[in-house]
Amino acid sequence: MSNILVICAHPDDESLGLGGTLAFHASRGDTVHVLMFATGQYGRDESEKGISERKKQGEKAFKILGVKKFQFLNYGDQKLDIVPLTELTKSIENAIKKWKPIIIYTHFWGDVNQDHRRVYEATLIASKPRLGSSVEQVICYETPSSTDITYGSDNFTPNFFIDIKKFIKKKNKAVIQYKKEISTFPHPRSLEAINNRAKFWGSIVNLEYAEAFVKIREIQSG
Repeated sequence: MSNILVICAHPDDESLGLGGTLAFHASRGDTVHVLMFATGQYGRDESEKGISERKKQGEKAFKILGVKKFQFLNYGDQKLDIVPLTELTKSIENAIKKWKPIIIYTHFWGDVNQDHRRVYEATLIASKPRLGSSVEQVICYETPSSTDITYGSDNFTPNFFIDIKKFIKKKNKAVIQYKKEISTFPHPRSLEAINNRAKFWGSIVNLEYAEAFVKIREIQSG
């Protein structure tokens, strides 16, 4: 059993990007933690009521996926670029000290969403190898409609896959908690597209459903 830390910019990133994987970890007895930076309410109801409702949706999704512990930092959506990087990094360092994760999942560096890129950068700094650190793996996940429209050297090219056949229904159930984030097909955040994506990644490695990742670093201790 291991401690897992998922670092997200917005409520819904965890379900869209790696909901099946979180359910997979929970099924093995791993303790899954989520650190959430921003409200996710840009262009929507940014009142206290709107932000509170989004949190409640997140908490419902977490429960479905088996997330045990979580923290909302409540930064403004699409404003992480104006927050000092040292401040963001410190929040992640504190989470690492508190929860002692073996594995960290974070955003992909090439996402078009600026909050995602900022979270990735802060994660990389906070998780750099240190004497006595619990972190053995740092892994990037994708986010539909953000990761999939990058090109060239920043294109998402996975090198690590997790079988989520047993957990695709939980992923779907978690995703639909975010009612205003789910669109109709063929939008990449429609349930049909999300399932098609899992089937596509699965077919790459001869699985029925999979989630795909870019593994940044892995340390094997003796």
